[in-house]
Amino acid sequence: MLDTYFFIPGDKEKFINKIDSLNADYIVIDLEDAVSLQKKEDAFELTMSVVPQKNHFVRIPFFDRCYSEEQLTKLLRHFEGRIVVPKLREQSELKQIMELLPQPNLRMIILVENPICFINLPDILKAYSSHIQGVGFGSHDFCSITGIKHTFENLSHYKRQLVLYTKAFNVDYIDGVDLDLKDFTQFKNECVFAFEIGSSGKFLIHPSQIEALKSVKFITDAEMDQLKAVYEKVKNIPDDSIEVYTINDKVYEKPHILRIKYLMEKVQKNIN
Repeated sequence: MLDTYFFIPGDKEKFINKIDSLNADYIVIDLEDAVSLQKKEDAFELTMSVVPQKNHFVRIPFFDRCYSEEQLTKLLRHFEGRIVVPKLREQSELKQIMELLPQPNLRMIILVENPICFINLPDILKAYSSHIQGVGFGSHDFCSITGIKHTFENLSHYKRQLVLYTKAFNVDYIDGVDLDLKDFTQFKNECVFAFEIGSSGKFLIHPSQIEALKSVKFITDAEMDQLKAVYEKVKNIPDDSIEVYTINDKVYEKPHILRIKYLMEKVQKNIN
């Protein structure tokens, strides 16, 4: 029920060669924290050798000065504007990026990794939401900077707020990574919470997390039966013709119907 955004280190050829075998919705080739400073150039060359697909993004360290403007422009053009922007602070920085590749097809995922970006996010979305596909929460960096202990309870407030900001501008919210690759209990709890508050996706860093996410039960059997019953009656009704319906003694208005259509389409996508 959550889209999967899978990170691959840009300097790891054996991992990049396995991209086509990954059962992820989106691939993010990572040239930032996953690659040491000594390997940035090798990662650049390897990443430029990838034949990017429409679901491929590249995370570029725009503000670390490890790549030249020429290299940044090449990466932007090679991935046709599909980029993940880390360490963002304010909207003027996005303006600098867009000047490197001024085109209407720019599709960005911006990462909220510091409190300044968190505070500025409404203004950033107001100015550039038409070019932003999603907003991701870099919770580990965020906690490191703020001194907040990285716990589910401590972060839930910030995640809800980010969902509110993104939904206001019709942008996806993507939940941050979980670093525990042994015990998936917390990971699965995070996935359910993310789904229930309105998240669209989840960042992943290991193939085992893809399978773990797909095994998560986001909806109870009883809820699914009800969803299916409603969907069968409304699936062929155009969105602009939806009215109020009573199905199995329960009233459904247009917002409920649209949500049910969205959920069932996600279910069918996962089955296929």
